[in-house]
Amino acid sequence: MIETINLWIRDHQDLVYILIFTYCVSKSSILPVFAGILVASESLLLGPSLTAMIAGGIIGDLVRYGLGRRYGNAIIGKLPKSFAGWMGKTMRLFEHYGVAYILLCRYPNTIRMIGMLPVGMSKMPVVRFLPLSVISILLWVGVYFALGYSLGASMSELLERNLMLVGPVLLIVFVGLGWYGLRRIDKLEERALKATE
Repeated sequence: MIETINLWIRDHQDLVYILIFTYCVSKSSILPVFAGILVASESLLLGPSLTAMIAGGIIGDLVRYGLGRRYGNAIIGKLPKSFAGWMGKTMRLFEHYGVAYILLCRYPNTIRMIGMLPVGMSKMPVVRFLPLSVISILLWVGVYFALGYSLGASMSELLERNLMLVGPVLLIVFVGLGWYGLRRIDKLEERALKATE
């Protein structure tokens, strides 16, 4: 199964790079982990993968910043009250944390989709926002991609040594780490929300 997926990806690399770019325009996520694994397994190339993720992140941030700048108040006015209230909390997060918010807003699950809208609605000019956004994207891609690449390299070595029995153990470890990471992010979000109230 895994080999079939890898073969399909190798045969359709251009399409995969476009999908990576499009996904990174729409949201920040743990996609660089999977890209790192695929690069380590030589299903994807390093340069185009990094380019697609970084370019997608920059374009996505600029689009959300632009939407916030031009239509932010109109968008909030048309949202349901619960979502508008949540957006107000996100605005307060940005006002309180400023640069740190821009650098870290792509990590918490609920903030990353709209994280740059409040920045666009603020007085921060695009010439100040763009370098901070690029630094944030490079951190996001760098950390997650390096994690994925190291996982992919480790998995390749294990598979080459025919240690397929390690698969269930790795699954348990990844599920446990994923659960712990999501719980940690939720706690950080709760703290950040409490700090803004």
